[in-house]
Amino acid sequence: MNLSISGLYNKLYAYFGDTGWWPAETRDEVVIGAILTQNTSWSNVEKALFEMKKNGVRTLEDIASLPVDQLAAYIRSSGFYNQKSRRLHSLATRILEKYGKLDSMSSESMTDLEDFLRPINGVGQETMDSILLYALDKPAFAVDKYTIRIFSRTGVMEDPTLYSVKIAVSKDLGNDVPMLKNFHGMLVYLAKDFCKTKPKCDECPVRSYCAYYEASME
Repeated sequence: MNLSISGLYNKLYAYFGDTGWWPAETRDEVVIGAILTQNTSWSNVEKALFEMKKNGVRTLEDIASLPVDQLAAYIRSSGFYNQKSRRLHSLATRILEKYGKLDSMSSESMTDLEDFLRPINGVGQETMDSILLYALDKPAFAVDKYTIRIFSRTGVMEDPTLYSVKIAVSKDLGNDVPMLKNFHGMLVYLAKDFCKTKPKCDECPVRSYCAYYEASME
C-alpha cells in the first residue's frame, strides 16, 4: 500500500477540500486558541472564546491588561483555567513588549521566532508550531496526537513521533503554508469524525488506503 504523505493529503483533500482551519477571526485569536486548546476539546475552547468576547476580551492587549484571576473566570470551560490564564497573560505580555503586535512579529525569521517562543512557559512544540503556522504564516507543521494516530494507523509512517513527522511532512510537502495549514485541518477532521480512539473504519474516506483497515478485514 505504502501511502505517502502527499498521497494522504490528496485523498483527504478529495473528501474535505479547503477546511479553513484554524478557526479564528484574527491572528490574536489564533494565539489565544493555541493556549486554550491544550488538553481539551475545541468545543470547550469555543465556549471560552465566546465568554471572553462577550466580556470584551479579544486581543493580546486586552489579555495583558486584565487581572489573571478575571481572565481565569472567563476561560473556565477550557479546563486548567488558572494555569492557562497565567500562560496567556505571560505570552501576551512578552509578545507585546518585544514586537508590539503580531503583524510586526510575523516579519521575523522562523529561527528568531522559535528562539523567542520556546522559553516561554506553556509554549511547547505543538503550541509553538500552531502559533508559527496559523498566526504568523511560517512553514511550521503542527503535529498533534491526531496526526500521530492517523500516520500510524494508515501506515504512512512506522512509529511516527512529533519530530519524525515534522521532518517527513516538510520533506514531502515543502514550505507551502496554505497546504500545511489545510493538511493539519484535514487530519483534525478525520480524527474527530472517523479515526477516533475507537475508529469508524467503515465510514472513513481513506479506508481503502489504510493499513489498519486492511488488517481488520483479514
